[in-house]
Amino acid sequence: MKPTTIVKRTFMPPLNLARIGALVAVGWVAFTLAPAGCTGGWDYSDVPEGDRCNPYDSHNECASGLECTVSAWQVANQGMLTPQGNTALFLAPGAGTNNAGAFDVLAFCPENYCCPVDSNGNLTTSTNPNCQPGCNGGAQSICTANGNGAPYDGVCDFADSGVVPAEDAGAPPEEASTPADGSGD
Repeated sequence: MKPTTIVKRTFMPPLNLARIGALVAVGWVAFTLAPAGCTGGWDYSDVPEGDRCNPYDSHNECASGLECTVSAWQVANQGMLTPQGNTALFLAPGAGTNNAGAFDVLAFCPENYCCPVDSNGNLTTSTNPNCQPGCNGGAQSICTANGNGAPYDGVCDFADSGVVPAEDAGAPPEEASTPADGSGD
C-alpha cells in the first residue's frame, strides 16, 4: 500500500491574489473615468448640439441654448395604443416645448436631438445635419417605413426634393396640439 501524502493548499496562491488585485484596480480606474468617456457623464447633462436626447427624461439634458426636440409621432400618439400593443408615453411637462408650451417638432425627423433654440424656446436654424428638417436621413427612413401617412404627410416628397412642403412642414395634426401636460379641453 502506498503512503498517503498530504499536500497543504492555500485558498488562493499569492499569484492569483495579485491578479485579482490588479483587476480590481483596473475596474476602479475604469469606473471613475467612465463619465469622461460618455457624452453627458453620469447624469447625462450638457449634451452637445446634434447628439441624441430623451424627451421623456425628467430634465432637459441638452447643453445651454439647446432643447431636446420631439417627433411629430410622439406628439400625435401620446397616450394612444401603439402598433406593438402598448400605450405611448406622455411627454414630461416642459419636455420639448417652447416658452408658450408648443412642442419643438423638428420637421420629418423620427428621432430626438439636442438642437438650438432662441430666447423664446423656438427652434432656430442649425448647421448640424441632425438639427435640420429630415435630420440627416430621417425623412427617407420615415418614407420607407410609413410612406406619406400621418403624422408625416409629405415626407416622401421632402425626401425626394429636400424642400419642406409649405402647407404643413411636418407639423403634427391639429388634433394632436394639446397642451404639453397631456390634458385636453
